[in-house]
Amino acid sequence: MAWKPPPRPDWLDSLNSLGHGRGGPAALVSLGQDSLLKSARQATGLDDFGGDGFREGLSVLLVSLEDEAALNLFGRLRARAELQRVLESRLRVHDLFKCHPEIRDQQIREPVFVTGLARTGTTIVHELLWKDPAHRAPLLWEMMYPVPPPERVSYATDPRIAVAHKEIGVMELAVPEFGTMHENAGDLPSECIFIFAHELRTEMFIGNYKVPGYAMWMAGQDLTGLYEYHRDFLKLLQWKNPGGRWVLKAPSHLNHLPALLSVYPDARIVVTHRDPLKVLGSLCNLMATLQWMHSDEVDYDAVVAAMSMGYGYLVERSMRFRDDGSVPQDRVTDLVHADLVADPLAAIAEVYQGLGTELSEQAGAAIRGHLAGKRPAGGHDYSFAETGLDLAFERERYAGYRRRFSVPAEVED
Repeated sequence: MAWKPPPRPDWLDSLNSLGHGRGGPAALVSLGQDSLLKSARQATGLDDFGGDGFREGLSVLLVSLEDEAALNLFGRLRARAELQRVLESRLRVHDLFKCHPEIRDQQIREPVFVTGLARTGTTIVHELLWKDPAHRAPLLWEMMYPVPPPERVSYATDPRIAVAHKEIGVMELAVPEFGTMHENAGDLPSECIFIFAHELRTEMFIGNYKVPGYAMWMAGQDLTGLYEYHRDFLKLLQWKNPGGRWVLKAPSHLNHLPALLSVYPDARIVVTHRDPLKVLGSLCNLMATLQWMHSDEVDYDAVVAAMSMGYGYLVERSMRFRDDGSVPQDRVTDLVHADLVADPLAAIAEVYQGLGTELSEQAGAAIRGHLAGKRPAGGHDYSFAETGLDLAFERERYAGYRRRFSVPAEVED
C-alpha cells in the first residue's frame, strides 16, 4: 500500500510556491553558517558562544539540510528559525553563567528519566509523574527560551509560554493531521531534545528533517559532555524557581544510558515497553509526515527501512547495556504499555515502588484528575501491514525482547 501524504492547507501551498522561481528556496532563505552566527550575535548583542564544541554538529547538520533534506520554502524557514533561536539561546545561556557562576552550585538530586522506544507510552508516563506536586518537569517554553531564568512568581503567566505555543503550533497549522500524532503546547512537559539542541547534538532535527548524514554523525558521538550541559541547564531552570524532583523524558535517552548515568549517577530510569510491530506503522507515518511538512520529496520506503533498522538496533543495544552492567538493574524500572492501559494508576504506583517510594494520596488524586480530563487518544492508528515489512522476520527480530520484558504481542497474522 503506497503511503499518501496528508493534505496541506492552501496557505502552505501558496507559501511554498514562492520558492519555485529562479534559485529556488535556497535563494530566499540562507542556511549558511556565517549568516546564522552573525544574526544570532546581532539579535542578542552577545558574541561568546561558550567554546566551539557546538560548531561541528552545526556544520554537519547544515550540510545535511542542504544536500539531503530537499527542503521546500516552509522547511527552510522553519530550519532557519529553529537554528537561529537555538544559537541565540546558547549565547544567552552562556552569558548568564558567566555573570552568575554560582548557578552551577545548584544540586540536581535523584532525577527520574522516562525513556523507551518511540510510541510506547513515554509521553503519558512523563505527564502522569509530572502531575505529582513533589515532581517537576521542564516545560516546552522554558527549554526553548530559558533566559532570563524562569521565576516562581511568574512561572505560570510568563509571556514566553504563548510565544513557544505559537511557534510549536505552526507544525499543526502546516499539517493539521500532526495534531492527532503528538500533543504539543508551550506549557506542557516536553523532551530533553530541546535542551540538547543548544549543543547542536539532538534528535530534534533528525525527527523533523531528512538528514541521514547528521544522524550517522550523531550515532558516533560520545554524549557525556552533552549530559553535563543538560545538568547545567536544569540548574539554570531551578535557580530562581526551585521545586521538586526533576522528571525528564526522551526516547533518545535509551540509546545513551551509560553516558546519562555517568553524569547523573543517582538517576532513576523508567523504561516503557510495547510490541514494536504495533507501533512501527504509526512511527513510520509520523516520521514521513514530519518530512512532508518540510519537503516535497518523501521516500516512504526509505523511512520504513531506517525506522525498522533503528528500532532493531536500539532494542539490542538497550538489552546489552543491561547485560554487561553498563546500566545497573537497580536503577531501572520497567513498565509494559499493556499494564499502563489496563490500570494507569496501578501501573504508576508500581513505578513509584521501583523508584523507592510510594504514590502519595495527593499525587494519586492529581493523577486521577489529569486522566479524567485528558482528551481521548485516537485519530492516528496506522497498521504494521502498511509498512510493507515482512511480518515473520520482524516478529522474530523482537522475540527475545518481548520474552525478556513480558511484552504481549499486539499484531496478528
